[in-house]
Amino acid sequence: MIALPLPLVVLGWALTLTVVYLAWAFWSDSSRGLAFATHRTEALPRVMVNRYFVIFMFMGGAMVSRDPLWIAYAFLVNGIAPLWDALIYRHAGQPYHKHLVPAALSFIVAGWAFYLYSMTGEA
Repeated sequence: MIALPLPLVVLGWALTLTVVYLAWAFWSDSSRGLAFATHRTEALPRVMVNRYFVIFMFMGGAMVSRDPLWIAYAFLVNGIAPLWDALIYRHAGQPYHKHLVPAALSFIVAGWAFYLYSMTGEA
């Protein structure tokens, strides 16, 4: 593992903590989250286009890397969002299977990739 320059570490953690704050703001008071992020509800469908494209780039990049540990991480992390959505919709009594299925499939890919890594030790 290489030593990272301090400014990179500080900036990286500052951005990471900003994302954590946004998650907390949206969770605790969605209007505060929207205000802080300067999102407007009418623009959210267009915002989601970007979110899904970024997820595609993250998962696709992992697949192109052919690194089982990176694939396991990417699909584990990206399986959390549809699982969370499924839980929200299930709790509201609304259909949720279209969210649960991709979550489960992401976790299967993550587990399979991690199993492959653990059997080969290759990353």
